Amino acid sequence: MRNTNEISMLMKQAINDCATPGISYALEDIKKKTVETSFLGYKTYDKKIPLKDDDIYDLASLTKVVGVTSRILQLLGKKIIDLDDKVSKYFPQISYPDITVKNLLLHNSGLAADLCNVYSYANKDEMIAAIFKQKLVYPTGTDMVYSDLNFILLGMIIEKVDEESLDKSLKTHVFEPLEMNNTGYCLNENKRNFVPTEKTDKRGLIQGEVHDETAYMLNGVSGNAGLFSTIGDLKNFCIMYLQKGKYKGKTIIPSDMIDTLFNYNFMGRTLGWQRWNKNSKTLWHTGFTGTSIALDLDHSTFFICLTNRVNPTRKNQKWINVRRLAVSLFFNSPEQLP
Repeated sequence: MRNTNEISMLMKQAINDCATPGISYALEDIKKKTVETSFLGYKTYDKKIPLKDDDIYDLASLTKVVGVTSRILQLLGKKIIDLDDKVSKYFPQISYPDITVKNLLLHNSGLAADLCNVYSYANKDEMIAAIFKQKLVYPTGTDMVYSDLNFILLGMIIEKVDEESLDKSLKTHVFEPLEMNNTGYCLNENKRNFVPTEKTDKRGLIQGEVHDETAYMLNGVSGNAGLFSTIGDLKNFCIMYLQKGKYKGKTIIPSDMIDTLFNYNFMGRTLGWQRWNKNSKTLWHTGFTGTSIALDLDHSTFFICLTNRVNPTRKNQKWINVRRLAVSLFFNSPEQLP
């Protein structure tokens, strides 16, 4: 694998520079059957509890690709839904009837990044009513604004089609077939098994509960955030992608749907994922808490990097540049900006 020593040195330096208290990362080449998994640093800056392989991380926006995009690609592959389906087909009451499933996946729907002041809503129903009433901030298809609202709606479409809650659907159709036994929403685990995220005035130290405010107000189960997982479970997920949608001989995502991802490049984005370079089969995505996944389907390699860079505060922005540099080392090329 390329640049593994450079990535290792960068990770160690990031901890020395207090970019994050700890880093769990995995680099794997599934053709050469080489793997490097490292656990550097601690759960918090007090250096009391070292990281280990079964630690559970708040994936934040990796929820969008690990969970929601996986199920949407399955439903598209089975022709249960269509990219050109209008969201109003599923929710006739929305105030933007012409937005499609494709617009939501490409983040070019016209919706704002998020709701303002989510704590001002009394409950989940009030928040969803507000999402349905949103006004577009730009004409659909003309720009790209990365939006949690897009994926909240996609999660709700999954619930509508599958006739069950998002957490149950993803468990049945994605996590169980991939043997991702420590992945899900609102995990009923000992709090000590979770890597803590931010310490906030409103909620205190957040550990074992979703960090994302919008997902928190949606009772922890949302299309934009809320999944927890371990590095071991995410390895299974990445292996599936590098095997064109197959895991242990079973088709999880139809191979033609994996191929379809490389037919789109709208301002650096394809369906659900970001593209690193339009001339290569490279995908990546990040999460606000400090998580990331990078997939190189040309070279059958992946890079999972999990941190809690928001502990104890999101004001520490040092990790964001480190993460981008690490991904560029992994792909062995600078990012091709849209």
